[in-house]
Amino acid sequence: MSLYSEMKAQFIHGLVSLDAVLAKSSAWAKEQGIQEATLLEAKLADDMFPLKRQVQVACDMAKRAIARLADVDAPVMEDNEATFAELQARIAATIAYMKSISDEQLAGDDQRPVMVQAREHQLHFTAQSFVWQFAVPNFFFHSTTAYGILRQAGVPLGKRDFLGKIQ
Repeated sequence: MSLYSEMKAQFIHGLVSLDAVLAKSSAWAKEQGIQEATLLEAKLADDMFPLKRQVQVACDMAKRAIARLADVDAPVMEDNEATFAELQARIAATIAYMKSISDEQLAGDDQRPVMVQAREHQLHFTAQSFVWQFAVPNFFFHSTTAYGILRQAGVPLGKRDFLGKIQ
């Protein structure tokens, strides 16, 4: 397997774990009588995205990274999820998309250029530096932040929930 195939596998594993964290959080909220919207709008800090946006961005990071490396367009998602179930459906759609990209589509020169259009400027990488300096750190920043928001809210999550199934 190539670096890029391994990244895809890591993203899928991370999204499966995030899905399980959301499922556990949804059940906990129901048991506690907490409205889903309360958790979905929760933040770690005022200048950070709320939980639902953290999940959306984690999905976007994963699918867009795979699309860039395969030189295809990523599917567009509406960013209108308002429930745990809708966020879990987004995760499932993201995983299905990533699984549709073959390892052969991801194979290529580590030095091939990858450009990311940021809000105000362009970021230029090689494929390899894109993976290590941008895609992987951003994916884990947003998925970790989602986990942290739920822990801060009182959801009984642990490290094993974040890590997911270890084989």
